[in-house]
Amino acid sequence: MSKREVKKVQSHLADVEIKGLEKLIVLVAETDDLLEGLEADSIKDFENNVNALTQFTNPMISAQAFNLEAQYKRLLELEKQINGKLKSEDLTSTKELKSSVIANIKEKHTIYYTTAELKLKTRLEKIIKDFNGLSFNDRKNIGLNRSGELAFTVYSSLIR
Repeated sequence: MSKREVKKVQSHLADVEIKGLEKLIVLVAETDDLLEGLEADSIKDFENNVNALTQFTNPMISAQAFNLEAQYKRLLELEKQINGKLKSEDLTSTKELKSSVIANIKEKHTIYYTTAELKLKTRLEKIIKDFNGLSFNDRKNIGLNRSGELAFTVYSSLIR
């Protein structure tokens, strides 16, 4: 695949999304700490573990049986706030966003020229270069008419 030419980078949108994820880092870290304390890899894992120990089918009742209701409710609350936007795999060991996550966000907010736009851009750049190559007095002979077409001006000495 050939190198694409960047048309526009919506850096504000990317920065807003990155800042939003950075606010979630604390919540993901708290989730990881809670899960570690509960000796589980995920909320689902915790639910399965407590249900298996109590033989109940409702994880809330199972958590109550082991006096872990507060931790379980907090896990559910954190999961709701995070809403799947960030995972612990997206963080470095120092609890910062991985560079790959940041790069994906920036890529998502980058707009590239289409093939048709690149062809038109090249063509228009040639026209502009040719026009600007004329002397100032020669440029006064042409302009845009009412239809938006390039034409001789009414003041041009080159028309009859």
